[in-house]
Amino acid sequence: MSVRSKSAQFQSKDFNFPKFVYVGCISIVDSAGHSHNACLTRVFDNLDILKRYALFVINDLSKSIEGIGFTYQGFLIKAKFNRLFSLNKTHWKQKSADHPLNAQNFRNDVNIIKYWEMSELLVTPDGESDGVEFFSFCVSLFKDTPDTEIDLFIKNSDHAVDTRATNAALYTLEKPEKIDWLENSHKFIAGNWEGNYIN
Repeated sequence: MSVRSKSAQFQSKDFNFPKFVYVGCISIVDSAGHSHNACLTRVFDNLDILKRYALFVINDLSKSIEGIGFTYQGFLIKAKFNRLFSLNKTHWKQKSADHPLNAQNFRNDVNIIKYWEMSELLVTPDGESDGVEFFSFCVSLFKDTPDTEIDLFIKNSDHAVDTRATNAALYTLEKPEKIDWLENSHKFIAGNWEGNYIN
């Protein structure tokens, strides 16, 4: 992992992972007209905030990437906390160069839309501002992935994580729902889990 710079002591904070988070996916249309789903890196425990973030990313990428189209159609996935995954000093390396926004806003590993029942997410602390903690979708894994492999992935990842964090967390997925990010029309019944944490 790369360093998300903080002045506080290294590995000094137990972040409050939400019991539930929302994962958003947007639709990307390539130059050949083929549509692809891409999952946003930030996860939120509030659907309205995720909606605003998805619209921001779509708008930003539409301006910065030529030859690729973006639509407001996508998927919404609710994920439930499963367990903590301990971080240690060997998981960090020298800070890598910052990546541009358009390369860091989404990721696809295991296809969590198609294989959601077989998958889980590794979620990591991504910083804090005015007492509000932020979390990122680091990678999607199959549920039976051994901890030794997760550990190896983390050591070789350039995903930025707050160095104060003592833990990451694994989340299981509920069935994806189609959503229109602009109209916010979807089958999922919105809920608000703010303040509902596991630690």
